[in-house]
Amino acid sequence: MEREVIVGILLALVSFFIVEGQDGTKVNILFIHQDPEGERLFNISLKFFDVNRNYGVTIGKVHRFNANLTDSLKLTSEFCTMFDKVMGSDNKPDIAIDFTRIGIPSEGVKVVLRAMGIPTISATFGQEGDIREWRDLNAAEMKYLIQVSPPADILIQSVRSIADAQKMTSAVLMFNGQKYEMYHKYKSLLQNMPTRHLLTRTEFAKDKLIKQIIRLVHVDIVNFFIAAEVDQISDVLAAASSGTVPGGPYFGDKFAWYSMSLQISDTKLPNCAKCDRDVSIVHLLPAKFTDTKGSARRTFMLQELSETDQTLTGMFYIDLALDAIIAIRDLKKSSGWKVDFQSHTCLNYRKEDNSKPYDPLNLDLMGAFRKAGEENGIGPFKLERNGKNYPNFKMELHRMLFNKQQMQPYSKDKIGTWKAGFDEASLITFEPNKNLISHLSHTIFRVVTVVHPPFIMRKPNCTKEMEHLRNCFEGYCIDLLNKIQLELNFNYTIRSSEDYGYMNDTEPHEWNGMVKELKDRKADIALGAMSVMAERESVVDFTVPYYDLVGISILMEKPVLPTSLFKFLTVLENDVWMCILGAYFFTSFLMWVFDRWSPYSYQNNREKYEDDEEKREFNLKECLWFCMTSLTPQGGGESPKNLSGRFVAATWWLFGFIIIASYTANLAAFLTVSRLDAPIESLEDLSKQYKVQYAPMENSSAWIYFDRMRRIETRFYDIWRNMILNDTMKDFERSQLSVWDYPVSDKYTKMWEAMNANIPPNNSYYAVQRVRRTKNATDKDPDGFAFLDEATNVRWQTTISCDFDQKGEEFSRKPYAIAVQKGSPLKESFSHMILKLLNQRFLEQLKETWWVDTPLNVKNNCPKDDNQSDGISIHNIGGVFIVIFVGIVMACFTLIFEYWWYRKRNVSEELAEMALPPPNEFGATFTASTPPSIEKTNFNTQYDKPPERTTLPSIENSW
Repeated sequence: MEREVIVGILLALVSFFIVEGQDGTKVNILFIHQDPEGERLFNISLKFFDVNRNYGVTIGKVHRFNANLTDSLKLTSEFCTMFDKVMGSDNKPDIAIDFTRIGIPSEGVKVVLRAMGIPTISATFGQEGDIREWRDLNAAEMKYLIQVSPPADILIQSVRSIADAQKMTSAVLMFNGQKYEMYHKYKSLLQNMPTRHLLTRTEFAKDKLIKQIIRLVHVDIVNFFIAAEVDQISDVLAAASSGTVPGGPYFGDKFAWYSMSLQISDTKLPNCAKCDRDVSIVHLLPAKFTDTKGSARRTFMLQELSETDQTLTGMFYIDLALDAIIAIRDLKKSSGWKVDFQSHTCLNYRKEDNSKPYDPLNLDLMGAFRKAGEENGIGPFKLERNGKNYPNFKMELHRMLFNKQQMQPYSKDKIGTWKAGFDEASLITFEPNKNLISHLSHTIFRVVTVVHPPFIMRKPNCTKEMEHLRNCFEGYCIDLLNKIQLELNFNYTIRSSEDYGYMNDTEPHEWNGMVKELKDRKADIALGAMSVMAERESVVDFTVPYYDLVGISILMEKPVLPTSLFKFLTVLENDVWMCILGAYFFTSFLMWVFDRWSPYSYQNNREKYEDDEEKREFNLKECLWFCMTSLTPQGGGESPKNLSGRFVAATWWLFGFIIIASYTANLAAFLTVSRLDAPIESLEDLSKQYKVQYAPMENSSAWIYFDRMRRIETRFYDIWRNMILNDTMKDFERSQLSVWDYPVSDKYTKMWEAMNANIPPNNSYYAVQRVRRTKNATDKDPDGFAFLDEATNVRWQTTISCDFDQKGEEFSRKPYAIAVQKGSPLKESFSHMILKLLNQRFLEQLKETWWVDTPLNVKNNCPKDDNQSDGISIHNIGGVFIVIFVGIVMACFTLIFEYWWYRKRNVSEELAEMALPPPNEFGATFTASTPPSIEKTNFNTQYDKPPERTTLPSIENSW
């Protein structure tokens, strides 16, 4: 009995549910779409209620409208016609489900739906304010006009989160235009972020795709995001890794690649089967679902959806339609809601007739919609307000590494999870000890430079083929760039160019050198001793100057003055020296003759001068000595006694005084003039002479300066000549312009002609060698060569060589600065850093390092110039010391000779002289007897004074 009761109860319950399912709440729907995919997903959502009758929903009449039209008037007209027809039928819609994406179809239907007051759930793309027709909804309208952003719209926000985490300065988003809408993202995606970015639809054809990537690389994009299906992502990776791409492949430290896909299958991942090199990429894929409430819906969806439709987007559209229908069911059940639309129709609608919004039942569709979404397969929607409503899903970040032509990644590492939302700073959650630093695209700038010591110098043993190595260069500018690099956190590659960059004179006036590299975007930075010029500023941007004003200067070889140890002898000519020598011997001889024959000389009047202290007999030897010493400050000593000899001595003294005074004056003047012998000291001196040839390097800045100056002179002359020859001028006006002299200087015109005649050098090395060879008096430059170049070049040559000298003051001065591409943001950042380093005196330290402390500096080891020394050099006066040395040597030989003569004289002659009979006046001092024998051993050399003479012969002295 009890069993029968239980069975009866169960049968009653089953019957109840069957009846309730058959007679569930009826919902009529107005469905708007613009593509077959949306309609297919909507049909799946309707099927859900057929399969799951327990939801108590009976799908009534579904009114469908395809809004895939581009003409807004036609769209509105057709939709209104269809809408009035629907509203006139017995199955008026309870709700409108809008699957339009963006643009005219979306805006057109929203105008009608709002005007007619139809409760609407929309899946239109866009954030707050992007849906123009629903921007100004009032509080009542916000409850039943609801928009939820699809996953494809929200996923793009991950680009903002990653760009913020990686501190990117440039990025591009390549997206599938069939799956993603970016019209509203162009301004808002990376707004208020220091990231230069582009958004572009991904090409499908391989050749077009390669060209697209090349264009993006050429505009300095280094971070690439791909939002597409996994197959298309694989095609992009294959194109970017192709070895045939100019400048490619575009992987490595310089580039970073990110991809994202809404496909929920774990096996659907990008592959590198067509890649030509190893690839590294961070891929975002949907996280595994953990919400158990939506498991029933997910099971149904995965069964009904095809493999291509098994995406978060497909699940979202089904959930949205299900939640909308269930929300209407709940509203009808709770309020006994009966549809009662306004009486006016869409075609005759006027805005002023709709002053009161349609809300007869105080309809809170938002609340019912929120409750219905608790069992969503994709997860509950986050609902705040239109533009802030979105599915609350998660994406996993996986770093995948591929070898070339590898289908599956050999490494797949989960880095973290990105949560859907708009707060980029807190949306990424990294796994423990994981981050994106290893996938950071290093900012690598392409630097082009010109070797110009000491600003840019190639290191020893570093050839041009090795320039890709950063440590191949050194110098002032390299130290400056490295300092800026540390502050701004970037890397760089560097290579050399042939020239700084000048405009060609012929049409179409193309640029060359570093300026062309920047103009063609083949380089990011032009580094070196580059002058800021007006024509260059028209095609590139310059930072603030990092070096002082630098002009043009003159490089010449130092004048090598001839030196001689006996330079003091060159003051007088050889003929004069011979005459002086002849006068010396003649005067000495004449003095000896006068003293020999004068009766009043000492040797002829010994008795009278016997008591005088000065007893000097002027023999020939004494006369030579007297005349020699008379020319010295020591004086000649005792003068002759006779008047005639004194006249000769006085004449010699006067002659010696004049000769010595003239010699001293000429010696001082000779040395002074040799120091002041510098014929060229300025550009003006150079232009006024014709002996020394001069020219700048061809096509250099100095060359351009002189070319322009002579053009200006020619132009001014033509203006003046045309004014003079103007027949329309009155005689008085013409007279005011008539002058005898040429009114405009032609200095530069003449110099330009001379430079061209002098065969200007085509490179700096040849120019320096040509200056250095001037001392060889080559046929090309017999009187020397002056090189006109930038003052830093000239100063550097004088720093590393003692052979050169810088002449004149600098002219046409311009600053040095770093050049970047026109409009490049590097201008501001580099200028800020240069000013900062200037305030820190870092630039002064660089000058000290590379101009003074460099081991190449030989200035301190160079011999002083004669015009810089403190006195006469040893090279010019050293002969005096040789004279002393020779005199001492001669004195030593004379001493040896005297000693020899004294020791080796003829003893027999002395004995014979002593054996002579003594004269009578000596008395008996000596006897006539000859000693019997004279032995050498007892020979007495002592001289005994003879007795006084009693009578002396006298000579009358009339003096």
